[in-house]
Amino acid sequence: MTGNHEKAVIYMRKKRKDTAGKTAKGKAILLLFVVIPLLGIALGYGISKAVLIPYLTESQGEPAEPASGDKTPGDKQAPGTIPGPGEAEPEQTDRQVDGAINAYRPMFDVEGFQLYRIQVGAFSNEENALRLAEELNDKGLAASVDTEGMIKVYTHYFFSREEAEAALGKVRAQYSDAHISQASFPSVEIDFPGSSSPAAGLLKEQLGECRDMLIKITATDAAGGNIEGIVKEQKDRIAQFEAQISRTQWPAALEEYRDHVTDLYTAMLGSYSEYNHQHAIPGQISMELINCYVGLLERLSTVI
Repeated sequence: MTGNHEKAVIYMRKKRKDTAGKTAKGKAILLLFVVIPLLGIALGYGISKAVLIPYLTESQGEPAEPASGDKTPGDKQAPGTIPGPGEAEPEQTDRQVDGAINAYRPMFDVEGFQLYRIQVGAFSNEENALRLAEELNDKGLAASVDTEGMIKVYTHYFFSREEAEAALGKVRAQYSDAHISQASFPSVEIDFPGSSSPAAGLLKEQLGECRDMLIKITATDAAGGNIEGIVKEQKDRIAQFEAQISRTQWPAALEEYRDHVTDLYTAMLGSYSEYNHQHAIPGQISMELINCYVGLLERLSTVI
């Protein structure tokens, strides 16, 4: 019995070995003749779908050029062809017209800013507001009157709340109701139809530098620094801006913008010219210059 059992075990082991060999051989055949070809087909389909089919579609979608003197079906003009004498221009859809305009519509923003102003009074009567402004000047404090809506009187403008808070204590020592009033003057988009123009780039560059000049002189003045050299430097720079504008060829669509910017420079040059270092009130010239720039933003926002 023991011998028969051992023979049976040996036989079963051999049978399992043979079966495993046949199974491995079958898997190899399946891999070689079925799986690999299927992977090749799938890969080829993916490449065709991603590259070849779109390429062929684009090629077939391009209109064929008509032979010289021939008309396209329906006697309609082929896209991109030039009408002959007496032939009407092809009609364009609204979408095509808008797309053509927007493709050649240069635009840029005239940057605005957040302004922090110390307000010392508000009146319904302008005469009272002007009287307070004169009083502020007599006390060595800058003054500006805003006549839009309720007439307000401010002393000192700042581009940061920290600077405004640092100056508020000195003002409150004389005007206990003084407080910080925040104002937002948003950027204005200059948007005009027409081909690209060097004039548009000139305006963008000049107005960006002009805004930086305002920030510089305001910060220096607020810190108690000597701004005499800055005033001269900026005055000369604004004069250069005016000269550049006069030498530039202006598209009709930009002429109104140009005129408003020229008015800004004229007003700024007036403030620079009136500045006298020996008798200047700290903060007064920077307030005047900022008011000039704010006036420009307001005027540009009305240009259609």
